[in-house]
Amino acid sequence: SIMYFNMVDMTNVVNPITSQPSGWMYNSSLIQFQEQFDISIKNSEKVQPTSKRVDKIIHFLTYQVYRYMNRALFERDKMMFKLIVTMKIMVVAGQLTSADTAVFLKAGSSLDVKAERQNPFRWMSDKVWLNVLQISRHPFGVDQMLFFREIVDFITRNEPNWKKWFDENEPESCPVPEYEERIVAERTLGGFMRLALVRALREDRASIACAQFIESKLGPRFVAPVTDAIQDIFTESSSRKPVLYLLSAGADPASVIDELAKKKKKFPTDKVSMGEG
Repeated sequence: SIMYFNMVDMTNVVNPITSQPSGWMYNSSLIQFQEQFDISIKNSEKVQPTSKRVDKIIHFLTYQVYRYMNRALFERDKMMFKLIVTMKIMVVAGQLTSADTAVFLKAGSSLDVKAERQNPFRWMSDKVWLNVLQISRHPFGVDQMLFFREIVDFITRNEPNWKKWFDENEPESCPVPEYEERIVAERTLGGFMRLALVRALREDRASIACAQFIESKLGPRFVAPVTDAIQDIFTESSSRKPVLYLLSAGADPASVIDELAKKKKKFPTDKVSMGEG
């Protein structure tokens, strides 16, 4: 059910440039999900006992739905879908709360800079300062842990090291002053804490940090580059399920379609020109 509702939630996507709804292109039906579910039952590893068999189906289905949706998403929306999947799984597992996901998405945008204490750091913008204040007050996880409660004091006492971390080209891969050992020791939420911190202080590196977070939770295959071969797409299609290619300038799949048709002994194929414009 997690994966099905993740598919459905993509209909809420908004174009970041025009702010117009664009998720209607991602409409998915229950029948589509059921097809992926049937594929997962058929192709996942058969093991005993039943509990292990269920785990195998769930893991296969998670990746199967990801690949199915990945081929239909615009490049800009692919990371978002994987992040939604990762966080939803953690929320359902009782590791994250909806408030945790909200603080990651909004950070300090709900705070008023005039109502908060003045930013004491010249190298830190007011936006980042509000983000720091927000994560310092937020209780993370179901245990309501104030993980970053002392972050403002830590930055004040150790400002050179924090500024050095802030100025790093890849802060998401560098040890966090004062917090690194605690983040590593926190096996359940450590990865999310690092992600929240990078998003708060270095928003420009958030997408890279998201990829690392997804890899740590779901595995490297969820962040590895993927290309769906036409044979795989053909296998999942049917005479009543057309395949629609959205082509970029200069792209032409005709040759690979003809090659597949020759293998299936269906060549030559019938082609209808739709014209230009």
